[in-house]
Amino acid sequence: MTLPILLPGIIGIALFGFTLSYDEFPRTVLTAGSENTLPLEIWAMTTNVTSPALFAVGTLTTIVSFIAIAGGLTAIALIQRRRAGGTGGQT
Repeated sequence: MTLPILLPGIIGIALFGFTLSYDEFPRTVLTAGSENTLPLEIWAMTTNVTSPALFAVGTLTTIVSFIAIAGGLTAIALIQRRRAGGTGGQT
């Protein structure tokens, strides 16, 4: 009974965490192991000559972000529509 009430907030927190994960360069530098993560890979691309691959990665991450945000907003809208439709006849 509590989860449907909290679900829009949980989706919002997930979207916020997803957005912040792209800007985790300082933590990634300190905790990265032998493999590069996306922030380190982008940083490595910017320290060298700027290549078209950097723009492609930027475009892809932007598209993924927009898809995640649109999915989250759609989920919240569906939850609110279902909530409004389910309690419309009860008083």
